[in-house]
Amino acid sequence: MSGAVSRANRLLLVAVAALFALSLLSYRQSVTRADRFERGQKLLPNLDPDKVAAIVVRQGERTATLRRQGERYAVAEVHGYRARNDAVNRVLRDLLELGLEQEVGSGAELAAELELEPVTDSTVEVTLDDQVGKRMVGLRVGKGIEDGAGRYVRLLGDEKAPIYLTSGAVSISSDPETYLDQEIVSVERDRVQRVEGPDFVLERADGGDLALAGVPAGRKEKTSETGGLESLLGNLRFERVLVADDAEVRDLEFRDALRFDLDDGSGYVLSVAEAGERTFVRVAGFHTVSQVAITRDEAEEELARKAEVLSRADEIQEFNDYHGSWVYETSEWTGGKLRLRKRDLLESA
Repeated sequence: MSGAVSRANRLLLVAVAALFALSLLSYRQSVTRADRFERGQKLLPNLDPDKVAAIVVRQGERTATLRRQGERYAVAEVHGYRARNDAVNRVLRDLLELGLEQEVGSGAELAAELELEPVTDSTVEVTLDDQVGKRMVGLRVGKGIEDGAGRYVRLLGDEKAPIYLTSGAVSISSDPETYLDQEIVSVERDRVQRVEGPDFVLERADGGDLALAGVPAGRKEKTSETGGLESLLGNLRFERVLVADDAEVRDLEFRDALRFDLDDGSGYVLSVAEAGERTFVRVAGFHTVSQVAITRDEAEEELARKAEVLSRADEIQEFNDYHGSWVYETSEWTGGKLRLRKRDLLESA
């Protein structure tokens, strides 16, 4: 009886050993398959863009640092001014979609040859941090191939990490200016009901075009100039942005240049100051409705209208809360419009 038991125990031990060996082999095969390079695979397949709170791009002496602030990102190198959502999203999308053509090797010698380590003026380094400042991922982009769009990349954190050739071009800018949201305000020209300048008024009568008031006999409106004023808010942008107390602009004397009244009771006032040939502007919004009374028996349409008024008033307040802290240097074209006088809007009849 004891012999049979001993034989059964030996068979059981052999079976356990065999199962362990098969399990180990299966594990090793799965790891090998996971590590095996496959053309077209992504460099960052597990990146969760929703967890990214900071993006830092370095190249040569330039650095662009994008930090999440609420629902938006801000450019740290430009006083923390807000970044364009589409520019930030493009960086994240390009990283997520970064496909690989081939694995080319590893090691310090190859990394130096491909301008990955040590870095050169052409090397681009990108790091992503989470909300607590912990590094999520980092990578370097080295030189490109001579007869194609691909570039060599390697993840940071391990000198023995493999180096890959990307499937396509990699273009991530380290220039902070390229990420700025340079649009101050955007309003369709047919919403502008009135424009008031230092010595002139443009008004829209009976749903028609804006027209210059008080045109003297023998003269007529110069529509090329008044049309430019009407559309000025269509895409009001800046060339450069400074904090309002910056030494470069804090002593400038700003004067109201243009007031725009819109069709919903809101509007904007542009104040201008000049320093030589440079033009600086401050922008403030306003709303002619200070309060809205709501009664129980009002119709739904009237309630909806009043809700829109309140919503617009909130938008104006948010606009002023943000833009009140900044001074904008404008383009030469915009500066010219801000300096117009009535005589500039007239020509011979």
